[in-house]
Formats: sequence, structure tokens, C-alpha cells
Amino acid sequence: MSLDERFAIIRSIGLESIDEDDVRRLLGKKVAPVCYVWCDPSPSVHIAQGIMMVINVRKMVKAGCRVKILIADWFARMQHKFDGDLTKIRTFGLYMIEIWKAAGLDLNGVEFIWLSDEINSHSDEYWALAMDIFKNNTLRKIVRCCGIVDRFMLNRSIIGSYDPKNVTASTLFTPCVHCACILLQKADIWLLSMDHEEDLHDKLIRQYCKGMKHETRPIILSHNKLPNLIEHPEFAKNGDPSWAIFIEDREDYLSYKLSRAFCPAKVAEGNPCLEYIKYIVFPWCGYFEVPRKEEDGGSRKFQNMEELIIDYESGALDAAEVRLALAESLNKILKPVYDHFANNSEAKDLEDEALWNIPHY
Repeated sequence: MSLDERFAIIRSIGLESIDEDDVRRLLGKKVAPVCYVWCDPSPSVHIAQGIMMVINVRKMVKAGCRVKILIADWFARMQHKFDGDLTKIRTFGLYMIEIWKAAGLDLNGVEFIWLSDEINSHSDEYWALAMDIFKNNTLRKIVRCCGIVDRFMLNRSIIGSYDPKNVTASTLFTPCVHCACILLQKADIWLLSMDHEEDLHDKLIRQYCKGMKHETRPIILSHNKLPNLIEHPEFAKNGDPSWAIFIEDREDYLSYKLSRAFCPAKVAEGNPCLEYIKYIVFPWCGYFEVPRKEEDGGSRKFQNMEELIIDYESGALDAAEVRLALAESLNKILKPVYDHFANNSEAKDLEDEALWNIPHY
């Protein structure tokens, strides 16, 4: 595979802010760059953490990268997820690994790493680095970062504004210790999960490396984020699960969620249903099919987003059809996962234990 082909694959993952020259130099210098993927164990597995993770890891492996998925159990404990119980967090991490395997992730070229093990094994190096990052950042900057990086954690709501009264000391720790984790791993590329803001970490790391003449600054990729499925999320109840599709959503519930999802007629830009199609259905299936009766012209199979957008904006394809077709597509994609946990007793036991450990607030 040529350098241009490898670059195009990696470029398809990251946002526009990627430093293309850095990526090209890296690929020209290394045949098998090391790519770390950050994964937060969080109650309920967002479809981006499940299916988009598999899509992006496959791309990195295809581009020749050695992929290491770092499961941030230590961060989940610091953020008091799963009541801060590391055993419960680890169980959920194993459940996520089982989901990826069930979804078809080829484990050749992929390694799983637990953050708590890394910190325990390299504690002297890690904490020295973390303290140095603390020393080189002001409190004002860190507080501002906290309002960006963890708005979900601050008040346990889907949409939460920054409120100093709700910020714990561990929250203020988060940006610097997270950056220390990124720099500690000696990675060539970091792919951040949907829960992180690329600008925050990229700026902190770049500023630190520039000021301290750090020689191992990684390239940071941030994959495209899936939007909220609720039209007015600011008015939704805290914890309303309708905002996204989760791996735990079974067929009927997934279809019900999407039947109520925001999908403005003839509007493609900012349409959450079309975003799901763009970043999940097309990369996974290679097409998007809209079932129709023969008297209505028969089913339509779209080969790319451009075709779909033209029909949708013209009104040739209506919102109800898109919602229904999207639900059918996602259910087909998730069926192997459903079947795996239904038919494999060990996987089912792991799922039951992992979901039982989820706190219900």
C-alpha cells in the first residue's frame, strides 16, 4: 500500500484540524506506527464506542498501524463511575472488549491495555510528568478546560453547563493527568474517544511540548462525533436515553428511539439521522438501503452520502423513510452482537454482571 493510500485511510478518521504534514512524515518514516486508542468505560455503551470503534480500529490496522486500545479504568474510578469500584469498572471494560469481538474486530494487530496497570508500572515517571504539566498550566486554564472536557461528569446530565459549585478536586485533576497519560505511552498517534474534545488535549499537549522541548509529541486524531438525537436536548430530562443509540438497545427499543429522533424534512446539514448514516452505516455496509413497496418505485440503494443528500433535500426521500431505514440498518449491524450475547453463555454471564454493576441514580 502506498503512502498516499495509507494517509487517505488515516485522514478519513480525523477531523479537519489534523496536521497533514505531520501524518505524512510519520508514515514515510515508520512502516508500523503505534496508535493508541483511548476508551472510557462508561455505563451504557454508546454505538460510537462499539461500532465506530471497530470501524476506526480496522482503518488504523489497514493503514499499517499497531493499535493499542487503552481502557481508562483509572480515570473512570477517579470520576466515580461505577461507584469508583475498580473491580466493577474492569468487568465493564471486559464487556466492552466482548462487544468489539462480537462486532467482528480482528484482534490481530490489536492489543488491550489497562490504564491502572500502566500507571502502577510506571508510577515514578507518570507522576513526575503529571506534576510538571500541572506546574506549567494556570488554574484559570484548567478550570476553563474542565468546562469543556467533562460537561457530562459535572452534574451527571446529558447537557450540563459549567458550574463551579459542582466541580470536585478530581475534576480539576483530569485535564493534566489525562495529558500525562497520553505523553507517557510513547505513541505515534492517539485516537481520542467521542467523550474528549480534541482542541483541549491537543492545545495542552502542544503547549507543554513546545515549552519543555518534548521530543515525543504524538499526533492527535479525534474521530467525528455523533450528534444528539433529541431536537431540543436542553429541555430533555436528565439521563434521558433517547439522546443516542446504545449497544444495549435491542431491536424494538432501537426502532422506537429512531422513530422519535430529530430528522428535519429536506434539511441535511446538522441532521442527526443523516450523521448516523454517514459515520456508521456507509462505512460499515458500503451503502444505505431505503425499503419501498413496488408501487412506490421499489427499494432505493444509495451508494454514497452525496446521492442520499440530493434525494433528501429535494423531498424525494422523506424523514419517516430515513428513520425507518436507519433503524433497519443499525439493527442489521448490531444483530451479530445481539446473537453473540444471546447464544454464548460466558458472554451472557459477563453482560449480566457488567450491566448489574451499573449504578442507577
